[in-house]
Amino acid sequence: MEATTSFASWTLSHLSRRPDIQDQIYEEVKDMSVYDPDNLMRAVTLNRVLEETLRLTPALYFLPRRATADTWIETTDHRKMFMPKGTQLRLDVWHANRCEEFWGKAVTGYSAEIFEPKRWDVLAQKGMTSRDMLHFGFGHGPRFCPGRYLGLLEVGLVVGAAVKIFKFTAVNERAEAKAGVSTKPADGALMDLELRA
Repeated sequence: MEATTSFASWTLSHLSRRPDIQDQIYEEVKDMSVYDPDNLMRAVTLNRVLEETLRLTPALYFLPRRATADTWIETTDHRKMFMPKGTQLRLDVWHANRCEEFWGKAVTGYSAEIFEPKRWDVLAQKGMTSRDMLHFGFGHGPRFCPGRYLGLLEVGLVVGAAVKIFKFTAVNERAEAKAGVSTKPADGALMDLELRA
């Protein structure tokens, strides 16, 4: 529940600063009466927003791991580091998902530091998926989160329903991060709501 509420809070927080994207999502969900996986897959903009939220502001900002064998790691500048078996590691998801080399202008046309769901359209046109990009929103590889699709469905339902009923605008210009068990917008996703006509 902690990761899901963090994911939903960040998604609404990002959208509260992008009324243009709220309107696009509204057009996708306004006639949707059943929020099931098939219907939500047809909401392309909503899905791009969910992926971009997980990329830029992952709920879990690091993934703990333990080295299972003695391992040598070589960096791109040819430095070597030895990690003995049993070493505690933390994969820095927050910064890995903001790496300009993998997510930035040269690859997607957009800075890795900004919320821009259109980057996923660029990647799709290139035939690339989140797996190709080492997207760590739900982990990666054999430790990939088995709850990914349930989490996307739950947050897609919450965000779709919110956009269907309200137009919302952020109270604060920027959303700073607050770290705890998970990351959340420091202002609690504070926004002004207006009922859609």
